Amino acid sequence: MMRWSFSFLFLSLLLIHQQPAAFTKESPTSAQGNSAFLSACLPKLKTKQGICVVLGLPGKGDASQIAQLVKQTRFQVYFQSPDSDQVAEVRKLADQTGILGNRLFADQGQNDAIALASNLADVVLVPEPLVQNRTRAEVLRVLRPQGTACFLDGELTKPIPAGNDYWNHPYHRPDNNPQSEDQNARAPYRTQFLADPKFSPMPEVSVAAGGKVFKAFGHIAHKQNQNAILNTLMCINAYNGTILWKRRLPEGFMIHRNTMIGTPDALYMADDKSCKIIDSETGKIRDEIVIDQKFSDGPVWKWMGLQDGVLYALVGNQEVKVDTQKSARRGLGHWPWGMWKGHDYSDPKKAFGYGRTFVALDPKSKKILWHFKDQDYIDSRGVCMKNGHIFYYCPGKFLACLDAKSGKQIWKNNDPKLLASIGANQRAQHYVTGYATTTYMKCSDDYLFFAGPQRLHLVSASAADGYLMWEKEQGNLQLVLRKDGIYAAGPKETGMKLDYATGDVLAALPTRRACTRATGSVDSIFFRTRGGTVRLETATDSAQHIAPMRPPCQDGVIVSNGLLYWGPWMCGCELSLYGHICLGPEQNSAAPAAQTPPRLTRYTDQLEDVVALPVQKQDWTAFRGDERQSSTTEVPIPTKTELAWTTEVTSNALPTAPVVAGNMVFVADRNGAVSAFDMQGKPVWKQYTGGAIYYPPTIAQDRLFVGSADGRVYAYAAKTGQPLWSFRVAPELRWIPVYGKLISTWPVSGGVVVHDDTLYAAAGIAHFDGTHLVALDPVSGELKQENNTSGVLSPTVNSGISLQGSLYVEGDELRFLAGGVYEIARYDLKTLKCLNTPRSEVTSQYRTAFYPYYPEYGKYLSIEHTLADRRELVHDASYEGSVFTNLTLKEALPPGAPKEKKEVARWLSMRARRTGQAFKRKNLWEDQQQRRFTSFIVSPQTLLAAGHPDQQPEKPFLTAIDITEGTDRWSLPLPALAVKGGTAIDAQGRIFVTLENGQLCCFTPE
Repeated sequence: MMRWSFSFLFLSLLLIHQQPAAFTKESPTSAQGNSAFLSACLPKLKTKQGICVVLGLPGKGDASQIAQLVKQTRFQVYFQSPDSDQVAEVRKLADQTGILGNRLFADQGQNDAIALASNLADVVLVPEPLVQNRTRAEVLRVLRPQGTACFLDGELTKPIPAGNDYWNHPYHRPDNNPQSEDQNARAPYRTQFLADPKFSPMPEVSVAAGGKVFKAFGHIAHKQNQNAILNTLMCINAYNGTILWKRRLPEGFMIHRNTMIGTPDALYMADDKSCKIIDSETGKIRDEIVIDQKFSDGPVWKWMGLQDGVLYALVGNQEVKVDTQKSARRGLGHWPWGMWKGHDYSDPKKAFGYGRTFVALDPKSKKILWHFKDQDYIDSRGVCMKNGHIFYYCPGKFLACLDAKSGKQIWKNNDPKLLASIGANQRAQHYVTGYATTTYMKCSDDYLFFAGPQRLHLVSASAADGYLMWEKEQGNLQLVLRKDGIYAAGPKETGMKLDYATGDVLAALPTRRACTRATGSVDSIFFRTRGGTVRLETATDSAQHIAPMRPPCQDGVIVSNGLLYWGPWMCGCELSLYGHICLGPEQNSAAPAAQTPPRLTRYTDQLEDVVALPVQKQDWTAFRGDERQSSTTEVPIPTKTELAWTTEVTSNALPTAPVVAGNMVFVADRNGAVSAFDMQGKPVWKQYTGGAIYYPPTIAQDRLFVGSADGRVYAYAAKTGQPLWSFRVAPELRWIPVYGKLISTWPVSGGVVVHDDTLYAAAGIAHFDGTHLVALDPVSGELKQENNTSGVLSPTVNSGISLQGSLYVEGDELRFLAGGVYEIARYDLKTLKCLNTPRSEVTSQYRTAFYPYYPEYGKYLSIEHTLADRRELVHDASYEGSVFTNLTLKEALPPGAPKEKKEVARWLSMRARRTGQAFKRKNLWEDQQQRRFTSFIVSPQTLLAAGHPDQQPEKPFLTAIDITEGTDRWSLPLPALAVKGGTAIDAQGRIFVTLENGQLCCFTPE
């Protein structure tokens, strides 16, 4: 073994909880010539998908080897080097081959400060000789458990940290108690990844083990976006969200069932024919267990439990067949509650989850160890297992217990008092009560508990004999059983912490909202509130707020592998983030601060000597025209126009809207490139940032400024493209996977604004990670003001502002959409002091779908423009485009009349959301063509608009509408839909449009 420095060894032991990394020393790969290093590593790797880190170019610095690595694997590759020329070469080649910004990401940095979150990379390749041991420590930090690093002198495998726990069964263990024992998933948290799938059909069942999360999606889609994964099983990398494989599920069987078990090497997945043992690496069926008909009433698996290497199951009759339900409804939310075929549990012989036969078997030999058949039908929702005992309930008839070793019945209790207390099964399946399919019995060492959506009462019985211990009036409680008490999350004021023996109330709990179950980690209880997640800190009984996401509808928050998992969702209830979301412990989650480079980087000593760009007053220098995003111009829209030229900005990414200044057009894209074109559409210059660019550059003082998802603001000479400086707004170097890209935990995702002599930028995703604002000197890049505290406006509930919109200036304030708790974030332009009044309620009320992360939804624009005579152009559209009103010209409001209050995030009044019509005011005209819009430009006489007819996105257009008459002066088809705010006009009346297909078009007056 190599000799490591004491400091490295100490850090390594700290990171992996005193389990040493397995380092294998081999003949140096450099003996083959380190130019062959990458190809020599490939055969040794256990996986070729996920995230691969390469630190520097091998050999003589040939960037093509990185491209070959991408081509030969399914990796997303993160390349880092201290050599700026290497980074530039890799970016340029990646752009040319179409892999930049999706399969390959490149950034400059020292090897002892890798710009990735901890426990993220599947593979790290280090083709250069190590200069210092702290590089090896950084590699160990970035690797996920069981990930592999290859050095010139050997290999290193990161062990699984001591204290990790798995969520093996749908309710954690077969005792149905959703309380994790994971010692590493502790608060405070940071985002580990945001990943696909973004939306879920119903139902959804998840288990997690061995560094993987397994998700089964059911048969009902409520919106179009859920159709793609109906009846699908997914295996997902637990550390970076990579979807490893998918399988089809039997149609209509996965009805919120307790028939999934995850182990480190296999998934046990049972259905109406057998239990499949699926290899966790490949997704292929390794074996299959079929229950012989002589043992049971049928082949359908109703419930499963795995303990001490023995597989237990309840099996029985065939059930009512249900149909897969696709949806044609657009948009994000909605929940059509109600029963479906067979869901009323009226006939136990055919109802979901009812059976009469328990079996125990050896999963390796498939030998049945014992079987037990009852004469009555057992409800699998009332089956749980602990300490060698299987407890089961026959509704209205008895409660019983089997010995798990022998299959002998230990006791059977049909005491009328017990059965009366438990009561009849309620129908449930309502947005307040929850899901009828939810398990309603749990067990501890000494007690059995009945609670859930179907229960009228909370009932406790003895695990020793089944006799009634105590009961509570409210039964729709989500229980988490901990050593210090029973945590019962309930609606309204019914939540409480209870004593096991007596049922006495020990403390009150915050109100649980509606259907979602509660789950527990080592230091927290999680359940749904009105918008977001309540995190009850058990040490202090204080309620914290995780606002952007609520616990998923049926899973709740899953705790496994040292991490916490939310989503995806089948609804859109006050959510700001959608998808499969993972949080991890903040401790040791980024490169050491002492090894992080300075925030300001200057690329030239001549910052003040910049080639002039002759900007005219009416040029379109910022997103939607100006710092206010007014979408207005004094330049007349041409009465006739023709296509002058088209050029390709990008072939495989979404471009930003264009900006126009000094007879040049500037466009950025989500691959991280900034491009400049002349008035003939010919490229003038192109530069690259480290991450995606979501909003267009801003032109000011002969300079171009742009915010990147790598967490930085960049400044270039607008005329020549010469790099001037960059400033890291992100507080640390910490990139994470976000919907197929690697970006900073604190991306500059809302664009930049220049006001007077100051540049403003904000960085962040979610309030719990922190929201960071800066005011910079545009010439020098020097920091003038900073606000790093608005992510926590209310320390009481640890909640604050999330960056969920593009930046703009309103009066003397900097503003943007702020997520679910605060509608608009407001900051003083001079001091950057946050002007929002802190709210200490654990609740959210606003919905957002931020365009950078959900471009298919955030692209639709609304308009409410007041003309000089106080008439108003009005068009209301929800961000997902599912609710909108026709474009109208409305009469002026009477003096003193209040304007209609609209929800800024979705730009709809409550009336519009209910009826599809805005507040009643006389319409001078109304567009009857049912059009939706992605861009507007308002001139004195004409409204220029880009969009498509409702339900016909394949027919995009650019049109000029006479404001007085409401008629089209002209309309032209476009090759693709204009991007959000994707039109611009210059002082000469030339119109520029960027399209979702990556094209830039120029239209000139005829």
